[in-house]
Amino acid sequence: MDEIQAPVIRLLTATDGPAYQALRLQSLQESPQAFLSTYDAEKNLQEKSFANQLDWAYHPPHHGYFGIFMGKELAGYLQIGKSYLEKQNHIVFAYNFYIAPQYRRQGVATKLFQYVLNLVAASEQIERVYLTCAATNVPACNFYKKMGFRRFSIRAKTIKWQGVYDDEVEMVKVL
Repeated sequence: MDEIQAPVIRLLTATDGPAYQALRLQSLQESPQAFLSTYDAEKNLQEKSFANQLDWAYHPPHHGYFGIFMGKELAGYLQIGKSYLEKQNHIVFAYNFYIAPQYRRQGVATKLFQYVLNLVAASEQIERVYLTCAATNVPACNFYKKMGFRRFSIRAKTIKWQGVYDDEVEMVKVL
């Protein structure tokens, strides 16, 4: 009988570049409405570019790309970034959230997001987490509401892809 392994969540580093590259390109193909970048913009980037992106964002304990691994497979990722302006040391931003389709509806997304929220909340200075979501990405907006985010603004027509406009919903979670 195969033993089921618990998911492992950790900050991704440059050594995770190949796994991140594969999942990132998959995400841009499978869920283009969820990202401001496109598959065409990233498909020809070298593996080193993805490793450098992870390395550049890596600022422990709670800034960078977090990955959730199911066994040895990277099943999803979430980026947490911050403003480096002194008057904004109390906020962080969630970006680039994706869970591979085969791991959806199994609690994987909630585990990853909750892990990161708990880590950020444990920081004495972080008070709020901000994110944006395409208005037409209803499943994502509903997920964020479930995670305790509330909508505070809509930026009209800030996304235009293939001649179609979309609005960005701005959301915040007070920790």
